[in-house]
Amino acid sequence: MSRRETTGVGLDADSAFVGLVDYGLFAEKIPPCFTSEGLAVMLPAAMEKVAYETDSEKLGKLIAKQTRGFIRYQTLRDTNIPRQLGIPHPQSYFAQCNAIWRCWESIKKHSAKPAQPISRIFVRDTGTVRVFVMNYKGQERFEVEEQEINFATGACCVVHADISTCFPSIYTHSIPWAMHSRKKAKKSRGDLSLEGNMLDKATQAVRDGQTNGLLIGPHSSNVIAELVLTSVDTALLKKGHTRVTRYIDDYRYYARTHEQAENFIRDLGMALREYELTLNEKKTKILPLPRPQLENWVRELNDFQFPRGQIRYSVVRSLLDLALDLAQRGGTSATLNYAIQMVPARLNDRAKRLFVAEAINLALSYPYLAPLLGKHVFSRHNYDGIESAITTFATELFQIGLRRIYPDAIAHALFYAIQHNLSLPVTEAILKRAVSIDDCICDVLLLEYAKRRKLKQLTQAVKTRANNLKGLDPRDQDAFWLLIYEVWSAPELRKNEQHLLADLKSAKFSFIRFDQAANCQNHIKTTTKYKS
Repeated sequence: MSRRETTGVGLDADSAFVGLVDYGLFAEKIPPCFTSEGLAVMLPAAMEKVAYETDSEKLGKLIAKQTRGFIRYQTLRDTNIPRQLGIPHPQSYFAQCNAIWRCWESIKKHSAKPAQPISRIFVRDTGTVRVFVMNYKGQERFEVEEQEINFATGACCVVHADISTCFPSIYTHSIPWAMHSRKKAKKSRGDLSLEGNMLDKATQAVRDGQTNGLLIGPHSSNVIAELVLTSVDTALLKKGHTRVTRYIDDYRYYARTHEQAENFIRDLGMALREYELTLNEKKTKILPLPRPQLENWVRELNDFQFPRGQIRYSVVRSLLDLALDLAQRGGTSATLNYAIQMVPARLNDRAKRLFVAEAINLALSYPYLAPLLGKHVFSRHNYDGIESAITTFATELFQIGLRRIYPDAIAHALFYAIQHNLSLPVTEAILKRAVSIDDCICDVLLLEYAKRRKLKQLTQAVKTRANNLKGLDPRDQDAFWLLIYEVWSAPELRKNEQHLLADLKSAKFSFIRFDQAANCQNHIKTTTKYKS
């Protein structure tokens, strides 16, 4: 791997700013109708001062004024255990991204400090409009594979180590510790001319001034996390641990002896303690070598052969049966996720209908699969009359979400209904019950569905929920900023001290777009820059 393959590769500060603001506000797990594309050019002049103010005291006060709350959204994982994502208020997110823009060269320099690159996933030029993607593709994946084979030469075991609740545990004060050393940071506490202190302050702003934890979801969090974790990487290299890689918060180390493996775990634990992080003991293991590079279930699924030409359902059924068997043996529905994405687009008509039906059945049993169906099932295997199947799916998914209190299931059910212009056979009284779950994203989609289907009672119920927030402290409103943005007028937003949202509303900016491509990461990158 090249030394240059670290945070910021191929990105100048302008491109990073646009990528973070326009495509990094909403997490990929949230229904893809939500977007901040075009938001970067809406930055108010008053907020742009964060990027240029030189007086430390004035800068601190300026960033403090941008401090806001955030939307909480629970998304399901393959264990059906929810993970809480955060959607920052645009005002505080602007402030954080401006601080990142201002410190961009220092961020890149700091992230390149390890004598060899250890991190594999970070903000960089991806060749698309996004500056952060989770998956490796093409030549890069082959280079990583080759490096790990070389690391395994002479090794007797491999360590798999995981940082316990990484993002929620990152202490914002550890940002200047990582960039400047703890001693210097503590000596210069409050001095925002120190770039780490400025990033610390701006990062607190997106979490309502809290110092504990980064939001999971916005891409700015990945930039900040890398500042801390590359310092951990540097400490490991200084201890002589060179056969090591990191994927976000998961470390893999190839050891020549069992003692060397134990020493790595100890050194990693000590390095993390410097930044008030800890190892996840349950997920930290020493495994003997040689061992398969891929998990058994991945290898078995990859060995599955599809015939040439049109594919019959019996072939697809065999794949799904294999995936189900592997899921039950391994205790993870990730096998089903993988298998559904494997199915080629060349199914015959009967196979399309039955595969769509079975994918729906699986997603109702494992609701975490629901977001997958839009791109990999409904679009790829579309057929005349598919709307009936999607209607049934969205209706059942909504009921499951309501019954189990899964906001993610409710949100995706409504997303599919709106996207395909479907009317769910559900009474307004049942739809209104979803409002009581008090989830901002669900409320916004309920409102959108109600307006399109002309459901006056549901529309009024959602608007009443939004209007009940009037007059409250703006920080309490921030947890529903997207809902009040959709419901309130610009004057109402301004009266409630939501000035940025009022400006965006006056400019008719939209955070919901069903007419755009569902997956922005496929868009080709442009060369348009925001700042000069």
